[in-house]
Amino acid sequence: MVTYDPRGMTWDQWNALTAELFAQQELGVVSEDRWKEWVDALVGVGLFQNSGVADSRGFDTWQDWANHLLGTMSLN
Repeated sequence: MVTYDPRGMTWDQWNALTAELFAQQELGVVSEDRWKEWVDALVGVGLFQNSGVADSRGFDTWQDWANHLLGTMSLN
């Protein structure tokens, strides 16, 4: 599974690229203040549920969570 490295990206950039990558899920893009809601919707997708990707709880920033996603997906 491929996902984007968030380093050097703004939320808007990373969110748009990731939403496009998973366009079939119709998550769209959201403002940064809604990152947790968007992340939790993404994690609800079967692929992520089965891969051990955590929801937004326990992460202070979207970058922390995106790095978790990157690390988890690179193991699968």
